[in-house]
Order: sequence, then structure tokens, then C-alpha cells
Amino acid sequence: MHSPRVFSTPSAGGRRFFRWRSSASRKPTRAGLLGCALLASWWTNGAADTPAHAIDARQVPLTAQLQTGERIEGIRFLGMLALPSLTVNGLRFAQLSDLAWDDDDAVLYAVSDKGALFHLRPAFENDILVGIDVLRAVRLQELDSDRPLRGRRTDAEGMDIRNGRNGRRGDAELAISFERFPRIVAYRPDGLALRQYPLPDALANPAEYQSGNRMLEAVCLDSTLGYVTTPETPLKNERTGFTHLFSQTGAKWLYSINPGRRISSLECLGDRRVLVLERDFGRIVGRAVVALKLATLPEDPSIDTPVTAETVLTMDAAMGFQIDNFEGLARHRGNRFFLVSDDNDLFVQRTLLLYFELLENR
Repeated sequence: MHSPRVFSTPSAGGRRFFRWRSSASRKPTRAGLLGCALLASWWTNGAADTPAHAIDARQVPLTAQLQTGERIEGIRFLGMLALPSLTVNGLRFAQLSDLAWDDDDAVLYAVSDKGALFHLRPAFENDILVGIDVLRAVRLQELDSDRPLRGRRTDAEGMDIRNGRNGRRGDAELAISFERFPRIVAYRPDGLALRQYPLPDALANPAEYQSGNRMLEAVCLDSTLGYVTTPETPLKNERTGFTHLFSQTGAKWLYSINPGRRISSLECLGDRRVLVLERDFGRIVGRAVVALKLATLPEDPSIDTPVTAETVLTMDAAMGFQIDNFEGLARHRGNRFFLVSDDNDLFVQRTLLLYFELLENR
């Protein structure tokens, strides 16, 4: 017989969040019941409006040989979880597109292709990712309306956070980018739309994109540039092998990309550096390639010169990497990051949450 484990992780406000983990169905113990009671009290005090869902996440290797804590290329592998599909507050916990970390409230936000926003709490042991729980699930709403997004307007793809590290709880804003109807909208964590960011003319015109499903896949926020965004695939008028990164200030930078690759996420790191997630995924042919690149945006963008981009890591399923359709990227603390895959809500794919450290001595 195995006994269930109750983990406790401190929140930003000093409360402790209890999570019950077991590998099979068992009767709750006294400790488990106590944890549930304390958790119920925590939620009643305004932390969220739906019950927490403990996820029976399964730890999986990145490669057969790589151990957690070991280095591979420009990163240190700090754990990966396979997350099951479930329904929370009537919303499918699946098709996750991007992530954002709120350090003040110790919440990892995940947005889905269906316009759902999930509040998650990761757990660590010795700096290794070992578990995660869903704290809350809300629907994204239309701007100036209490109506939730519907139909093709739900296709949220990119996300980043403002006021997530300013030492004040409860004031975070999420910038979320969309496909189908290209736009970037600021949201509260409860799903309320606050305002819409203006887009450059080329990005505001749907006719400039390759298709409705190749629009604003990625966005990140920079303290001086505002948002930085890019289409998933190059616009129609781009030269072969190139795309552009666009900023809120109106600047744009030429970016070199291999044909067949798509940009699925951006993470602004400050000092005009951007971590770029590229992927080449084909479900039918079983192809999965992911590349992380660190790009530096010059102060004077040139139309003819591509930005300098250093390849940090390349993962190819054909080379033994146990990966899926990675789409979302978020900085956690320091040089540590989360990476999440979109399972397309299909049983043949997986939602994987990877945790890693970006190494300085690459």
C-alpha cells in the first residue's frame, strides 16, 4: 500500500496551498481532509471562485539518457510533466497556447485556443518541477461587454503579463494575441477585457496574412518597446526565408527563419533581448522539431539586415526527444522558464509542461 502525499507550497501572501497527490484512487486521510478544509477556507477568502483541481501529472523524461538537473546544449533540464485533459468550470483544460507567470500572486496563467484562461500553481522539490494544480478557470470576454468570446474569435495564441513583478498583488494585466481576427487585447486575470492595443497597418489587415490560422501567434511585453509580436508564418509580401518582428513603437526587425518553421512564442527578457520559440510540427507524419533562439533587437532597426539570433537549443523527435507541439513559453524566475505544448485536444497528443534553466555559459 502506498500512502498519499500532501505537498505544501507557500504563496506570495504567506498562505500555504495544499495539494493531494496519489497514483491511484484511495480514501482521503486525516491530513488530506485537513488540507481540503484549509484549501476551502483559502478559496472562500477571495483567492478564486471555483474549486481547485489537483492534477495527477506524470513526470516524463526529455530524452532516455537525460536526467533532471543535467545540461543539454544551452539549457539545464529541470523536469517535464505530462498533464491530463480535464474539465474545470465547464472549460476544457486542453489546447494550451501560451503561458505567463505572475510572481506577485505566484500564479502561472495558461491560455487556450478556445478562449479559456487557467490559473495554475506549480510545485517544486529541490528546484525540480514535480506537480501542478488548476486553481481557477475563466472565459475571456469581449471588449466592452460581459459576453464571452465565441466561435472563431476565441482563438487566443500568445500571452504575456504586465505588473507581474512589481511587488503588488492583484494588479496584473495579460496581453493576449489572437488569430482569425488579428488583435492584441489587455485582460484582467478574471477574463475581463480592458482595452485593445493598436496594430501596425500590415498586422491589422487580415488580407496580409498567409491564412486565418497563421496570424498573431506570439506576443511579449518590453519595458521600452511595448509589445513585440509577429505572425506565425511570414506575411504574404515577405522574402522567402524571412519574417519581421513588430513592436508597439512602430519599429520592425527582419528575422531569418527556415522554411517550414513557425514562430509560436516570444518572451521579452529586457535589454532588447527576445527568446524566440520556433517549431515544425506535423501530426500526420509524426514530425516534431522545436528550436529556442535568443535574438537581440538593435536600437536602429534595418530593413535589410536580420537580427542576430543565437540558437540555444534544438529538440527533434527523430533524435530521441520526447516532445510534442510546443507553443507556449514564459519566464519564471531568473533564467528559469516554462514551456508548454498544445495537444489539440486529441488523444494521440500530450500536454507537456517543461521546466528549464537558460544557461549563461552557452
